[in-house]
Amino acid sequence: MSPVDPAFAYAQPRLQARYGARPSAAQLSHVAATADLGAALQVLRATPFARWTDRMGPRPRVHEVDLRLRETWLDGVDEIASWQPEAWRAAALWTRWIAYLPALQKLARGGRARNWMRDDPVLGPIVAREPRERAAALKRTPLAPLAAGFTAPADVAAAWIAHWKKLWPRGRAGHAPIEAMLRAIAAQRAKLAALPANARSLDALRELERHFELAFRRNPLSPATAIAYLGLLALDLRRIRGALVTRALRESTTPP
Repeated sequence: MSPVDPAFAYAQPRLQARYGARPSAAQLSHVAATADLGAALQVLRATPFARWTDRMGPRPRVHEVDLRLRETWLDGVDEIASWQPEAWRAAALWTRWIAYLPALQKLARGGRARNWMRDDPVLGPIVAREPRERAAALKRTPLAPLAAGFTAPADVAAAWIAHWKKLWPRGRAGHAPIEAMLRAIAAQRAKLAALPANARSLDALRELERHFELAFRRNPLSPATAIAYLGLLALDLRRIRGALVTRALRESTTPP
């Protein structure tokens, strides 16, 4: 448990409200049982997910779903960061770029840029360059510290974590539960990587969700509260993406 810090008194009730407004298991099951894309969106818009899907058209394509959910993530991080005391605000804001780590890792390994990357406002200027020039292009963006992840062996996530820790205020106050969350994430990533291609990831993700929930409840009035909530937000957005992308792909391959 983190030491209680009164500097987080402004953030705590707001985070509690966001935590309490998360969709229930029954609501998520209702979405999962709805096969039609438009109907699934209507179900979502009758839940706390409504504010995360209101930018989408009635029958969004896959890339629109991804773009709008990335925008939702960025807005969510900005809101949570604005509630944090000044000393922790930069560290909270750095979590914005988590949404881009898989794409950047692919580019760091020399992977081909997808069309959606060229249209993305963050990745577009990077993928417009030749592969060997992308690390230099990255250095001219807010994601500049991630250029370190483009060196062999490519590891953008490690570069993200290294810079994130530099943004933490000096001293150990509040660091221990965040370090524990990082270890839990690393353990679940290893489990997911070891799963067969046709295996379901629900158990591993649910275990990670429980870890975040426990961290949220056990560390009030600390920086860990915001980080745990953002972890839960990322998992919730992943669920939405899974539900909507599956249905959007089905519609795109169904003959008229």
